[in-house]
Amino acid sequence: MKVYFIRHGQSEGNRQNRHCGWSDTPLSELGHAQARAANAYLKDIPFDRIYCSDLPRARQTAADALPGCRPIYSHKLREIGVGTLAGRLIADVAAQYGAPYWEAVRQQDFSAYGGETQQQMGERLKSFFTEELETLTGCENVAVFGHEGTVHQMMNHALGHDILLQHLQVDNASVTVFSYENGVWKLEKWNHTGALTAQKG
Repeated sequence: MKVYFIRHGQSEGNRQNRHCGWSDTPLSELGHAQARAANAYLKDIPFDRIYCSDLPRARQTAADALPGCRPIYSHKLREIGVGTLAGRLIADVAAQYGAPYWEAVRQQDFSAYGGETQQQMGERLKSFFTEELETLTGCENVAVFGHEGTVHQMMNHALGHDILLQHLQVDNASVTVFSYENGVWKLEKWNHTGALTAQKG
């Protein structure tokens, strides 16, 4: 089975340099264009099942990238929760909290702001990977529309090792492909953006 993880296109929160978290920020105009460009890579793949984060930016990406698709929405696929920082400008938060804030970003630990830690998010995503993806039968191709953190945690799950997010690059509307066979995950393609070259910005 191959599982295609697609990060959402640029959101308005991304464009404005805000913390997105669980906010309802939609895609920007560029984000919609990026999602439509991803269709060139995905359109000929016969997906047996499609999953999607229930947040608007992921839902819109799925609709643009695979028009007419009917995803299974899951809150487990959400980005890391950033608590009271959601929707706030990063510059404003940094000015208010200083060094402790930047350490929270580095560690992906937003518990001080009422959000999640990387470990908590990892457990949330792990339950999706093990209870949903790893129990599928008769599926050859599966799509998962989510977030930077969704792809990051899939990599951690596949490797069985926690990698800090800043050591990975997950571009907007990029496609990362894993295979799962006989209980073993393998990375097939990372951060594919071939169709998006003209849509970056």
